Amino acid sequence: MDLEKRYSRLPDRDYANFRSMFDSIFDRFGGLPAVKAKPDPGSPYTVWTYADVRRESYAAGRFLLSKGLSAGDRVCVMSENRPEWCFAYIGIVAAGLVVVPVDSTMDAAGLAGIIAASRSRALFYSPSLGAKVAEALVRAPVDLAIEFTAAVGDRRPAEKPSAVSSAAVERFGWLELGSSGDAGSGGSPDDGAERDARGLPAPTAIDGDAPAVIIYTSGTTGLAKGIVLSHRGVISNVNAAIQSLNVDTRDVFIAVLPLHHTYAATCTFLSPMAAGGDIVFIERIVPSVVLKHIREAGVTMVIGVPLLFDKIKQGIRAEVQKLRPLVRGLIGVLMGVSGFCAKSLRVPAGRVLLSFIRRKAGLATVRLGVAGGGPLALDTAEFFDAIGFNLVQGYGMSENGPLIAVNLPEYKDNRSVGLPVKRTLVRIADPGPDGVGEIQVRSPSMMLGYLDAPEATRAAVTDDRWLRTGDLGYVDKRGFVFITGRSKNIIVTEGGKNVYPEEIELRFEGSAWVSEALVLGRKVSGHNAGEQVIAVCVPNWDRVDAERGNVPRGEFALERVRDEVRLVNKSLPSFMKIVDFIVRDDEFEKTSTRKIRRFLYADYGRAPAAERPEAGR
Repeated sequence: MDLEKRYSRLPDRDYANFRSMFDSIFDRFGGLPAVKAKPDPGSPYTVWTYADVRRESYAAGRFLLSKGLSAGDRVCVMSENRPEWCFAYIGIVAAGLVVVPVDSTMDAAGLAGIIAASRSRALFYSPSLGAKVAEALVRAPVDLAIEFTAAVGDRRPAEKPSAVSSAAVERFGWLELGSSGDAGSGGSPDDGAERDARGLPAPTAIDGDAPAVIIYTSGTTGLAKGIVLSHRGVISNVNAAIQSLNVDTRDVFIAVLPLHHTYAATCTFLSPMAAGGDIVFIERIVPSVVLKHIREAGVTMVIGVPLLFDKIKQGIRAEVQKLRPLVRGLIGVLMGVSGFCAKSLRVPAGRVLLSFIRRKAGLATVRLGVAGGGPLALDTAEFFDAIGFNLVQGYGMSENGPLIAVNLPEYKDNRSVGLPVKRTLVRIADPGPDGVGEIQVRSPSMMLGYLDAPEATRAAVTDDRWLRTGDLGYVDKRGFVFITGRSKNIIVTEGGKNVYPEEIELRFEGSAWVSEALVLGRKVSGHNAGEQVIAVCVPNWDRVDAERGNVPRGEFALERVRDEVRLVNKSLPSFMKIVDFIVRDDEFEKTSTRKIRRFLYADYGRAPAAERPEAGR
């Protein structure tokens, strides 16, 4: 495919900085719905137009500047997903300040650490996090702390925030920021534009190459670094997302990923806004609630992690199993036919043959699903292809803002993470005989560097300014990018073979008895010996308990996991086979994008079997 021609279908959205971008967005789409949320599950949606968003957001920016903050000052935002999170972000960057999104699940010590490391002067936070915020601010005070309203869309006068009681911190409620209206009262697209922007710096006063966002991510290594992204860098990535996914004013997105992560901020928040789309916020991120809002709001785009789509797939299959045998058999035949058409003929026959399944599941309005933040199981991708649901996967990292590659809606390979997005170059460094090497990236979205960490920055970027992803993979003749594993995770066998743990872990996807699997290398005794492949498995304890009868829980689970490991080994070449496995009681600790924090479990590769705790007690 001619990517340059493909990416020229939509006009580029190039802006000098966020203030210019949002001025243009609000002027162009002022009367259109931008954000909607329900104050409670039984109520109708509260809708904010783009004019409403401008009023709320710019009020927040003016307020911060009125309290003495100036260009380049940092402001933390810590909250669950809600419209005010977006308003605070926009206000901060439009005022020439720097936004520091914080994971709402982080503890007080973690928040205090980020405030101190980023030298933030202000903090926006959710009332539900008040106690944690209060504890953090004792350790690391800020000048201002602004609490969001208790309920989404709540315009009632609120009491002075009480949870944050430090005398060193000036406290305010969201309604004290000076916005002048309720959701839906924005009026015509031109109403109040000059008023709302009064007190903010002129667009020409903000350097597009200056920091706009600092992302703190511990990822799976446990080493938190502040990733500094510029105005132009993030905006370039937003433009690339819109070009690849064909986003426009007809699209309705649903916010199911935590917005503090760059994947969600770029793809679920900034991209739909830049294209004039609509964003739906939901009260709980569980499949049943997600599907309910997809149906009620007419959602067209679902951006999620692979686990979300795995859960939806499992739910659909469970419902099909409840049907009469004859109906189940008919659906099985239709699935087989549509799956063959999708895989072999590239014809989406499932869109017609199995439209009733999508309608019943609540997915009828969705035109595209995008999975990122981890590998998408081939079984899941092919299942959605079979039912006529267009699901693609992408690839990125926060240091690139984050998008690097994504499959296109009309041109995809379910085994690949996609084609490089617009203005992004991908190369394979030091490829081996199989073409596999480190994936390196160059784009306008690359980070400015790690905050106050020049050595870490130099280690992450090559001398000729390519970003080292740390991922291993290759690019095929069509330009599709394939990931084989992480360079830090490689297992080197006694025979000198490289084993990529992620490839084996994917073989456990869809297992009836193993909920999670982590593959590690265990050093073989002896001088300069290689490693053996071992697997740490978390059983499906619900199924174990339902079917074990009088057999002891641990014994039954051990045998079922052993069967699954044998099954996986049958599909692996000899050098990749699992030689030992460990049964673990609890699920693995994960990042906010559901990646296992591998560094926490390195000891499994070192502990002899006799020293391991027995699982299933």
